[in-house]
Amino acid sequence: MKTAAAVFLASFVLYVATMPPALAPYRDTGEMSVASRTLGVAHPTSYPLYVQLGHAAQGVPLANPAYRLSLLSAFCGALVLAGLFYLGSRWGAGAGSAAALLMGLNATFWSVVQVQEMYALGLLFGVLLQGLVWRLAERYSERIWLFFALAYGLCLANRLDMLLWAPGLLWIALGADGPRRPVAYWAGACFLIFPGLMVISGSNAPIALLVLGTVLWRAPHERRWRWLLQSLFFGLLGLSVYLFLPIRSATAPFLDWNHPAVLGNFLESLLRTRYGGTLDLLSKNYAKGELFGANLVLYGRHLWENFSIVGLAAAAWGCFECARSRPRRWLGMAAAWWWSGPVFLLMANMPPNPHAAAIVEPHYLLSDMILVLWAAQGIGGLMVSRIQLRRAWAWAACALLAAVPLWSGRLAQMNRRQHFFSYDFARNVFRSVSPGGTIAAKKDVQLYALWHYRNVQGWRPDLRLVSQGLAGASWYQADMRRAEPDLYVGPLRDGADWRRFLDLDAPAFATMDAELPSDILASGRGRGLVYAWDLVAGEAPGQEQALWDLMSRRGRYDYEDQPDFFTSDLVGNYAQARCAEGRRLFAAASGEKRAAAAFGGRGPLAAAAQAAFLSAWAMQWPLAEPANFLGFMAFSRGDFPEARRYYSLAARLNEATRRLTEEYHSLPDLKAGVLRAAADAYMQVGVACEKLKDVPAAEAAYQRSLALFPAAQTRYNLAVLFWTSDPVRAEAELVEALRLDPNHSEANKYLMILRSRPK
Repeated sequence: MKTAAAVFLASFVLYVATMPPALAPYRDTGEMSVASRTLGVAHPTSYPLYVQLGHAAQGVPLANPAYRLSLLSAFCGALVLAGLFYLGSRWGAGAGSAAALLMGLNATFWSVVQVQEMYALGLLFGVLLQGLVWRLAERYSERIWLFFALAYGLCLANRLDMLLWAPGLLWIALGADGPRRPVAYWAGACFLIFPGLMVISGSNAPIALLVLGTVLWRAPHERRWRWLLQSLFFGLLGLSVYLFLPIRSATAPFLDWNHPAVLGNFLESLLRTRYGGTLDLLSKNYAKGELFGANLVLYGRHLWENFSIVGLAAAAWGCFECARSRPRRWLGMAAAWWWSGPVFLLMANMPPNPHAAAIVEPHYLLSDMILVLWAAQGIGGLMVSRIQLRRAWAWAACALLAAVPLWSGRLAQMNRRQHFFSYDFARNVFRSVSPGGTIAAKKDVQLYALWHYRNVQGWRPDLRLVSQGLAGASWYQADMRRAEPDLYVGPLRDGADWRRFLDLDAPAFATMDAELPSDILASGRGRGLVYAWDLVAGEAPGQEQALWDLMSRRGRYDYEDQPDFFTSDLVGNYAQARCAEGRRLFAAASGEKRAAAAFGGRGPLAAAAQAAFLSAWAMQWPLAEPANFLGFMAFSRGDFPEARRYYSLAARLNEATRRLTEEYHSLPDLKAGVLRAAADAYMQVGVACEKLKDVPAAEAAYQRSLALFPAAQTRYNLAVLFWTSDPVRAEAELVEALRLDPNHSEANKYLMILRSRPK
């Protein structure tokens, strides 16, 4: 136990030393902070145990509220490693050390113990439950079993996805090793039949039936009904934490997601029926199992990066040793790995893009824990060998498990000690908004960061925050009416919705992540980190830079050089904001009476617009919009070689994005938009080449544009290109342009001119 305590202390110090000093930009951290602080109801399944523990943690008089929640995660994470060491040390200290190192230096685990989320608490329950069922398998005790039932109920009150472990845990805990045939029947049902039923039905009910069947089959024959009633009582006692939701909801807290004071809403929250019973509604856009292979590839990459060949080999050997020496435990652990790994990925069915991967990634950790325990047994098997060489190899493996991730830069990757991105983002958004303003935001990290800093930290109480994604929900509208009686909240989907919002909640703003209809976007302007529709008295377009000079931006603002997707996404918001500023300055320069002089002489507004686009590009190099605008500005001032270079780069960037949309299995509308953007960029390359009298290059660019998207304007440009040299070709291109767009007036005009010529 002393060594386990040392493992706890060392890991806790490591995690505290690398924690971010404020709110981490990670999924729902801001929401969890607000829910914990106000004892509110978070999004389904609402995580009532974490919310109440988080409320207690935020009462600790240390640093800031977000940091206190991170301390709770680090504390739970350190206990997880101490527990894994304790479980693994049954095969020797080396095996326990291997378990702690494999999980402790796992980048995904390290990330969740730094942030204000419930994952670390869930993993702590995972270690506890594994230890209990191992003890029950070795010597059954009704007292331990009832404690297991209570702990499992509490565990589910934190995260319901721990239900995926239930079949395997019950198999280990209950009953003795039996005849092979019934065991084979259960294995077939567990590994094949019930996962298949879940895929076919699209429901999570089959796993509940499997759990119920396993309990009834493996329950002790003596006093069966009394045993079942006692087990049910203690399980429900743990689950009773969920009663917090309707009770607290009835008191109208600040955050009252889905208002579970109503029984139907309470059941919806527990079952996530409004999410379709899935991890995320995004998965509903794909056929069942369509993305399973792509997700397995990502999972395999995760295992390779976090376990290395040494850890995977140890896990494979430990799996074999466990199957040989403890078949009952092996089958239960295999079931737990199967359900929390491959079956979970099959049901999640998420696209393999960076955002979706970041959502799925923490869910790998339950299956990782099974592999870690097998790896401990594998290394432990070598430790207990009488052959000195094998023991040396085992200790060498432990050393490698620590050396490989640290040598690859894991410590630098996970050190968030100076990570102020979320803090500075909220501060800069609030700085961009005039007094009494209303801000609409869409994405979780951005929205919840603003929630946290306004409602927990007390920043800018004069501002009002509206969630675009929730604005159409009746429970959210009721929440907002209680909190802000004079605020209008309604759906924010189309232009009419947004115009109503802008009229009734003025002065209105939107963060860069908000999804704006094209007409609303065109009527707004970039102002710092937001879109604005109010004109501050005396504010001229050129004064925008002064606002940027006041912003705090600590850290390296490079989209491609961030430790996680969510930080990159915040950096991307800054790049989008600079693009919005560039568009505003560009429009102001274009509207000058002597626009040609402004561009030709690089007037102050045009120069400021160019600087804004270059700044955006410096932060997010794969962004094609700056290259497009810089190309147009160069073209406008007659610098055709520079225009060609910028447009060519925009085309290549759009092509690269197009390839990523295929790799990420993006939705058809997104693919079509990127394809059209790439085609437009190639068309502009062709126009620049025409101006440079490079006819072959112009034709090649136009043909590439047509290969991506057959646009009438591109056909028309080809007709112009061959107007003099090849009238027959020009006529054919004009005919094709009119076929694509019968209302193309220029094509119709020049086709008539061409055909009126004497033959």
